[in-house]
Amino acid sequence: MDAWQGEGDGMGPSVTRTGSALASTPTLKNGSDLRESGYLIAVGSRTARIHKLTFLTDVKQKRHRPEIVCESKECLRSAANLALSMDRSADPCYDFYKYVCGNWAEEHPRPDAYHSYDWFRDKQTKVYTVVRDFLSRNTSLQPKPVQQAKDLYASCMDTETLDKRGLKPIIKILEQLALPSHPSFLNITEIDYTNFTFDWVESVIQIKTQLSMDVLIGFDIVTDPKNSSVYRLIMGSPETTNPFPSMLNENKRKHRFKQENMIQRNLINARHAQKIDEDQEAEVYKMFYAHLIKLFLLDDDVRSNFTEAELDQLIVHTADAFYSMSVDMYELESDNSTNVDELYLNIPDYTVDDVQKYTDSIVEINNETFSPIWRRYLEGVFEISDVRLDFGNEKILISEPDLKYMSLMAAYLSKMPPVLIELFVWMKVVEVMAVHTSSELRALYERASEELQSGHMTLSRSLHCANAVNDLLGMAVSYAIVDQNFFNNTKPKIETMLNELKNALAHLVGVAKWMDDDTKLATYKKIVEMKTLVGFPDWLLEDGRLEEYYKGIEVNSKHYLENLINIVQSKLKNALNKFRIGNNYTWATDPTEVNAYHTYQENTITLINQDFLNPDAAVPLVMLQYPFFDLGLDSLNYGSLGAVLGHEITHGFDNFGRQFDKNGNLIPWWSNETIKSFVNMTQCFVDQYSSFYVPQIGKHVDGKKTLGENIADNGGVKEAYAALKAHLRKTSPELKLAGFEYFTSEQLFFLSYGNLWCGVTTIEAFKADMEDEHTPQHLRARGALQNNPDFAKTWHCPPGSPMNPNKRCIIF
Repeated sequence: MDAWQGEGDGMGPSVTRTGSALASTPTLKNGSDLRESGYLIAVGSRTARIHKLTFLTDVKQKRHRPEIVCESKECLRSAANLALSMDRSADPCYDFYKYVCGNWAEEHPRPDAYHSYDWFRDKQTKVYTVVRDFLSRNTSLQPKPVQQAKDLYASCMDTETLDKRGLKPIIKILEQLALPSHPSFLNITEIDYTNFTFDWVESVIQIKTQLSMDVLIGFDIVTDPKNSSVYRLIMGSPETTNPFPSMLNENKRKHRFKQENMIQRNLINARHAQKIDEDQEAEVYKMFYAHLIKLFLLDDDVRSNFTEAELDQLIVHTADAFYSMSVDMYELESDNSTNVDELYLNIPDYTVDDVQKYTDSIVEINNETFSPIWRRYLEGVFEISDVRLDFGNEKILISEPDLKYMSLMAAYLSKMPPVLIELFVWMKVVEVMAVHTSSELRALYERASEELQSGHMTLSRSLHCANAVNDLLGMAVSYAIVDQNFFNNTKPKIETMLNELKNALAHLVGVAKWMDDDTKLATYKKIVEMKTLVGFPDWLLEDGRLEEYYKGIEVNSKHYLENLINIVQSKLKNALNKFRIGNNYTWATDPTEVNAYHTYQENTITLINQDFLNPDAAVPLVMLQYPFFDLGLDSLNYGSLGAVLGHEITHGFDNFGRQFDKNGNLIPWWSNETIKSFVNMTQCFVDQYSSFYVPQIGKHVDGKKTLGENIADNGGVKEAYAALKAHLRKTSPELKLAGFEYFTSEQLFFLSYGNLWCGVTTIEAFKADMEDEHTPQHLRARGALQNNPDFAKTWHCPPGSPMNPNKRCIIF
């Protein structure tokens, strides 16, 4: 699961605040300047609330520093950030989020490119900027993939060539896919329907193998839930409907979560935002598709057969037909949507003949003629690989909802005129390619997005291109910008932190009364076996390894769309070839992504910002930098990055992760009594978070949907706090933070944790983000700290106050 939102525009509160009491900020020079500037003043002298904060000493009574103050640039930066973000008029025991983040929005204006903005988006934008600047520079003596990354960026930025080439790249690709330059629907009459033929199975095979794109059929290779050392085939509704870098400001989920095409994403966002009604929405889409079709007819002979008015009418009719079929297919796919965790835990498997027999029966019930689909599809896809499937023994994972979709889809297509199926396939392919060509086509898409008022915003062209290169050639980009001293400096510190976090969790498990001894022993073993991937792969800097990683990829500095296709095509072929090799437990993401993952089936943690369905942990390179790490003091580092890592570690034992053992296999390893106790205790979290109300949109949090993330948040902050205490016992007392001299290390820890979730968002983005499995950010800080008795003790919160409630939800 994600440590924080990875899709859409992310989460972040709409911050409402009183006029700032902060003085205008002078240029910062040193610790004395910070204190004398008037805005880094200890809490004790700041408000009339001093009588409630009896643990603080009035700074005015002090004529010297009580301790040695840290004056490193990292400490001064962290001190300034905290001071400028805080609203010290708030009481931390009543509204800790306002206390920590009340002025964050004013100090960090939301860029136009985002509908929500927080530290994670801020950092990712800076990463794109660094990537862009590197890709724009002339360099030499770089490995071939690094030069290819620069060439890919150049082809993306060369809008003059893109405009000059126009539709030619798309038309050439359509020819390779055996699709016409425009839909046959435009020049065929109803009388001709019965004579028109279209082999849709062959078409979707070609689209999958050449574009790595799912149309009508979804196919992927995943780690076997019950044996994490091998891969399995999985089928169902379309998953990767947009294989290329998105024009949207979002991170893609990369494991059995849909990568929608652009219009699908807008459709979802628009309905969440409830800005326009369904009729208006339909008209926007139809006009978009009509304009798209017309552009492909500008130089086509079909125009000579009609007057301009007749042609426009025909185009609108064609767009209507496509939209109608799209709605039908969207509803078929929506019918099979359910909780992805529940699906993953209960996926049956079938032989391809079993699937064909079942879908044939559904087609026959609908009085239609069935045809062979599934064996033919898989054979066609694997034709580009070195692997040949054994259909007598090969089992395909297909969830019940997906099997239902496959059956109904086959029945639906069996009664559809082939010319309409061709129209649907043609438009799906053209739609995802068009935005990567001329300015005219990009503008067409942008206008449709704006009319939908769906919260869509785009990056500047240079940042978009940097994002695209990072998305497709992330390891090459990482090689170019990596810190050569990482192994000697940063990595050992992170590994120490991870070990301390694991020890903290082991201690929490040891004192848990709801776990029996056998389950505790199995939990200890899983903690010990949990692997961590920190920063970037060890092999990245080895000679020749980067070239091996990107073997088979070719890039032309003038052919942007073809570059995208070549890269995704090569990646698909490599994935197919690895099907028989088995899982090698390696990096599944790029070091330049701002996120952290817990891979249940590999028991691994990766420090980036999305979780996979496996049990390892990975820590991407950019998460090991400010504002998540390198903050000057251990208390700040553990409150920020430590809590993120603790979140990911806890995922291995949340309501979903607890079902995967130390080897990442989906087998029972908790006793029935322990499971029963666990389930009973989770209801407390469901009730607590469901009581959180978001007044900006008039809705309560869905405590059940967000349960796994909430458990991870609560466990993460507790583990990080315990790890810090253990760490401080082994090291010298911390230096003091300038302007925060009378704050304890424990208080700085909680300030750093609260600051992690500072952000701002629009109401439209809030509405869409409420559908996410994460609680809104300002409530994430509140919920986890309400349940933490160490927080109440540290801040001397009176019993019964909002941050020291009489009832707490605690698992670990």
